[in-house]
Amino acid sequence: MRKLSIHYIILPALAIWAVGCKKFVENGDVNINPNASSNATLVTLLPTVIEATGDNQYRVAFATTNFAQQTAAYSAGFIDFDRNNDVRVEAFTYIYGTGLTNAKILMDLANTRNAPYYAAIGKIMTVINLSMATDLYGDVPYSDAFKAPAVIYPKYDRQEDIYTMMQQYLDEAIIQAQTPAVAGVEVPGRDDLIYNGRMFRWAQAASFLKARLYMHLTKKGAVTASNNALSVLPNAFKPATNDSSELQLIYNTRNLNPWNANIAKRVETGNFFLAPSRRFVETVNGGIYGGVLVDPRISKLMDKRSSPAYVGMPNGLGTGGSVDITQSTYYGRDAAPMQFATYAEQKLLEAEARFLAAGGTTNGSSTDTGSTQEAYDAYLAGITAHMNKLGIDEASKNAYLTHPLIAVTPAKLTMSDIMKEKQIALYLHPEAWVDVRRYDYRASIFKGMALPANQAASMGGQFIRRSGLPNDEVSRNPNSKASVKPLAEKVWWDQ
Repeated sequence: MRKLSIHYIILPALAIWAVGCKKFVENGDVNINPNASSNATLVTLLPTVIEATGDNQYRVAFATTNFAQQTAAYSAGFIDFDRNNDVRVEAFTYIYGTGLTNAKILMDLANTRNAPYYAAIGKIMTVINLSMATDLYGDVPYSDAFKAPAVIYPKYDRQEDIYTMMQQYLDEAIIQAQTPAVAGVEVPGRDDLIYNGRMFRWAQAASFLKARLYMHLTKKGAVTASNNALSVLPNAFKPATNDSSELQLIYNTRNLNPWNANIAKRVETGNFFLAPSRRFVETVNGGIYGGVLVDPRISKLMDKRSSPAYVGMPNGLGTGGSVDITQSTYYGRDAAPMQFATYAEQKLLEAEARFLAAGGTTNGSSTDTGSTQEAYDAYLAGITAHMNKLGIDEASKNAYLTHPLIAVTPAKLTMSDIMKEKQIALYLHPEAWVDVRRYDYRASIFKGMALPANQAASMGGQFIRRSGLPNDEVSRNPNSKASVKPLAEKVWWDQ
């Protein structure tokens, strides 16, 4: 898929997040580019929103993969994140300034022009951006946002209310995506950088996102959350011989994947920021299995370069690893996709939901085994889908899938089995940290999980549960004060 060359569009009435001076916001005269047209079109807005959302997912994952212990920071990089020291992920500014702002403009314009397909995509992109924001910070603005100059200081909505709104947006998007085409109404085509205007794919993606959001609520009732997820999954992604149905933005050699531009290329020049963590590497190098089962995906996920073995960097230490995310890895390539949602994640989420719906518990104990054939089949299908995506050869794939430590049978399936594979399929994805928090960082589920070395004393020996708001937001919006919480305090769905 060819990705267009585009620029961000932020219209003045809505760009309240990028300025700190009240009088300019009151005048509505902010962030104006004199060289750009102030009349945005659907065709220019749609790729802008999609690209901004990909960039925002990278920004969030850059921090949260440390917290999920998929990656660890070099000392020369953002070691404070890894050590949980005064964490304030700056993605907030970008999520609102480029993702949500442009999605709001897209939806408003689509409604004005009676273009339901564009409105549907705008709502789906809004949910992706807003879910990243609320899962990262807790309560965040939305219902009162984007109303400058009438509203300069938007209120913060409760996360519980945001979740209700996101589900409503997805329901509306599914209906709009399935609306019969009408002659003369604008429809997306090449400006849709993901599905090229195939709206039935957008409806499937929205159904999966509904299931994902339902599963975020397992602590509010695991069986209810699981049954809700299972009720919408039949309308989500379908099995395919390729990944064309998945919700992902594919880059190219001109428009580089952010992991390539910001991490992999910099490794080659000695600018090190993140590397695969010791815990994650031992998940795939055989370490947690005593060295008897090496995952054939390992060389696709990390590069040991000239080192004799795959050794991950301990979280919080800033040194001690031998592997990196380079341009020879799947996710570090220039044209690697930014995966918003995949079929592999869907099947492993289904396995988790079926396990819980059948009475399985969330403690991860070795005695908490057994589930349905459907859960077991979904577990194996999720592994298969991810291996197919990474291009693992048939012999290696079959050897892994039939190994006794993987082919455990339905009677021996555990939540640890499912979540281990889900963490691999969600490598470098913000959703990985959501799962880790939902299961309380349990080492019985996430093998090797422990507090990072040199963790900030302010954490009180607790795992990180949220990011602090950026200082700019706290200083300019007085309504943010009530949402400033300790980093170890759980967000609503985590309680």
